[in-house]
Amino acid sequence: MIAKTVTGSDFTGALEYGAGLRSDRTNKQSELLSVANLGSNSVHGMAAEMRAVADMSDRIKQPVWHTVLSWAPEEIVDREQKLKAAALYCELMGASLDRHQVAVFEHKDKQHPHIHIYINRVPTDGGPALRTDQNYARNVKATRQIREQLGMAPLPSRRQSTKDLDPQKEVTCGYVRDVLSAALADQAIRSVDQLVEHLRAKQIEAYLKRDGKGVLVGSSFRYEGSNVKGTEIGIKAKQLREHFSQYGREALRSNTPFAPATASASGGLVGDETSTSAGPFVRLEDTTASHGGPTMDDAERNENSVRRKRRRPKL
Repeated sequence: MIAKTVTGSDFTGALEYGAGLRSDRTNKQSELLSVANLGSNSVHGMAAEMRAVADMSDRIKQPVWHTVLSWAPEEIVDREQKLKAAALYCELMGASLDRHQVAVFEHKDKQHPHIHIYINRVPTDGGPALRTDQNYARNVKATRQIREQLGMAPLPSRRQSTKDLDPQKEVTCGYVRDVLSAALADQAIRSVDQLVEHLRAKQIEAYLKRDGKGVLVGSSFRYEGSNVKGTEIGIKAKQLREHFSQYGREALRSNTPFAPATASASGGLVGDETSTSAGPFVRLEDTTASHGGPTMDDAERNENSVRRKRRRPKL
């Protein structure tokens, strides 16, 4: 078992993700397992109740606590064990079920069993909020106690990489993928500029990379401080080019003023930090190679290679 925790400020968005409502398709792989101190079982009803309690504290800016409890793919965990694990986790992390609002969802979209636990950090009695310091170390200790008390398997070694221990990136990938997929299915969004404005309304910053000829060759996105590349969410620049090309060349162009971009440590494209808040969300980068020619993404390079082979004369 492993636990990953992130905090946030949006109860509605968090619970919609838990309920499988953050995509353009009906998600039948999510189930509400349990709630505590909530009168409603609907996403928006629970979110409203949690927000009302959180508003009792004007100090806590991120009252949403989201933890994913995951087991190894080969481990069999029944519903009762998942409920016990969720309840014990809340108690061990200081979120007493007598004082905190909690909603637990199970997702069945992956090979390994896992549940999503949403906790309101602000207790119903107005006492001290759930602390967030040293969450990683506390999660390790809590999952060890849960495994020992409930007789579950130890932490699988395959999930100990640095990448796996970044829950915020996992959340960002899922959210950006769902929003972007829905946007591309929306017939009203017919240009790159319209797509960028749509993502902006969803709190997503889009960074689009172009080569020396203005061809879109890369993309990355930023949500709640976490960067992801288009390739990481399964929507590459080539797909964006093909999608908007059906609406004409103008649809692929952008009226957003040019702003240089640099590669971030996480692999995404990040614009000038001094202009992020007030500047455009699209960053257009000139990626002309040192030899004077434009660089290409893998898809475009492969396409050109095929064309060259076709033009070769037969011997």
